[in-house]
Amino acid sequence: MTIPRLLPFVRVATLSIAASFATSSCATLMTREKDGLQQEFASHIPARTAVLPCQVWMNVRLSSPDQKLLCDKLDEAVTDGFRTQPYMRGFSPKVVARLLDQAKWPEAVKEGFEIVETAATNAGCVTGANPFCASVASLYSASLANNPAWQMWLARFSDTQKHADAVLVPILASATDTRGNDRGLVAMSRSVNFSLWLVDTNSGKLIWARTKSGSDTVRALPEKSASLTVPAWDVPVKRALTQDFWRDYPGRLVLD
Repeated sequence: MTIPRLLPFVRVATLSIAASFATSSCATLMTREKDGLQQEFASHIPARTAVLPCQVWMNVRLSSPDQKLLCDKLDEAVTDGFRTQPYMRGFSPKVVARLLDQAKWPEAVKEGFEIVETAATNAGCVTGANPFCASVASLYSASLANNPAWQMWLARFSDTQKHADAVLVPILASATDTRGNDRGLVAMSRSVNFSLWLVDTNSGKLIWARTKSGSDTVRALPEKSASLTVPAWDVPVKRALTQDFWRDYPGRLVLD
């Protein structure tokens, strides 16, 4: 006899749960996967990797000179990372560009990264605090691993690069300046976030990814803060681009 009176409550509760699920679907559909070397590629070393020039993530709001400075630093670090590494074989960004010109596809890198950014946008992963949602691996699995446009781009790109079996994408993921109060002191901070994505051109799957950040803060008493300026990029960049950036990269030997 009490069941009929409970039915409206059950119905309302069910609708409430459904509504809650709908509003949080973006978060629940994004599986939290770890970056680093992906398990299925644990014993795989790419034979030839095409290295792209630094790409700037869509949410980065910096002046062109600052973007160039940070991208140049990342490109230099990537080039240095391949030196004295006998099992890390790759084409530099200059070689990649020359081969693309020969293939009459000079806009290839731009077109490919537009596919990446569109997929990330559709997945709801465009924020300043965490541009890749849970992780690169999470974002990639949800939006790019089975993306037909990305698969087609990888296949065509590989053909232009003497059938390179992997592509390395260096990304300036975020760069921010902040001003705030630190226990009574005026604090100005500068931070940068770099990311590397290694992708298998045959399967379209993520092989490895690593994201590192670096920051620096200067402080002053409130009465002396008028001349306080944001730190230079040198320290944040140095703190981000450490040897740990390359941890568990396929085929990398630690040669200190």
